[in-house]
Amino acid sequence: MHRQRACALSRFIIKARFLIEMKLYQEYLNYLSDLIFPGICPVCEKAPYQDGLSYMCLECEDLLAWITKNGCKYCGIPMSGFDFNGLVCAGCREDPPRFKRGKCLFLLDQNGKKIIHEIKYHGVKDVLKDLPRWLNRNDSFREFLHDSILIPVPLHRKRLRKRGFNQSVWIANAFKKDLGDRVQVIDALTRTRNTETQTEFDRIERKKNVKNAFALKHKNGLNKQNKLILIDDVYTTGATLDECAKALMQEGFQNVNVATLGHG
Repeated sequence: MHRQRACALSRFIIKARFLIEMKLYQEYLNYLSDLIFPGICPVCEKAPYQDGLSYMCLECEDLLAWITKNGCKYCGIPMSGFDFNGLVCAGCREDPPRFKRGKCLFLLDQNGKKIIHEIKYHGVKDVLKDLPRWLNRNDSFREFLHDSILIPVPLHRKRLRKRGFNQSVWIANAFKKDLGDRVQVIDALTRTRNTETQTEFDRIERKKNVKNAFALKHKNGLNKQNKLILIDDVYTTGATLDECAKALMQEGFQNVNVATLGHG
C-alpha cells in the first residue's frame, strides 16, 4: 500500500514538473516571438504577452463586450432582459435566415472591431492563441460547437492570393485546436465569384452582392447527417453566411448553423 502511494505521488510530481516546464517554455516562445516579430495588444497598443501567455492584455480583454448569455437563436445578438433558447431578434424576424442557429462571442464595439482588424487586415494570427479564454466567457459556446463539422467561409482565389490567408480558416482551426476530436474542419465550399467587399453595403445590397456566389465542392468529405457550422470572423447582416447555408441546403444538408467571433 505504501509503495503504491509512493508511486502515485512520484507520478504526480513528474506530471506537475512537466506542466510547469511546458508553461515556462511557452512563455519563452512567446517572448522570443515578440522580440523577432514585434506586435501590439489590439486594444491598448502596448506590447503583447504582458503576462507571458496572453497576446492581449487581460485588462483589455475584460473591456470587450462579451456575449455571455443566450440571445437571438439565429444571429446570437443579446436580447436585454431575456436568457433562454428560441428567442428571435427583430432583424431575423423580418428576414429569417436559412440556417438553424448561430453564436457569436462578442459585440463589435470599438474594442471588438480592433480585434477583428488585427486578425483580418493586419494578419496577426497570434491573437487567436487567446481563443480558449474567450470561449470560457460563454459556457454554451463550446457545447454549441461539439460534434460538428466546421466549414470556413471561403475567399475567392484572387482575393486569397492577394491577402495571403483566409481568416475564417484560421478561426476554424483555432476552434479545432481548443476542442480537439470533438470537431472537424473541412474546407467544403468554394467562392465562384469574386464579389465586392461588403463593408459599405446595406442589407439589400449585401444580399444581392453575394447571391449565388458559393458552391459545394464535389469532393467535400461530408455526409447528410453531419451537423455543419459555418465559420466567419463577423456577423453583420448574415447575408454571406446565409448564402453559404443556401449552397449547402440545396445539396440536401439540413443541419446548418453558423458561428463567428464578432457581431455588429
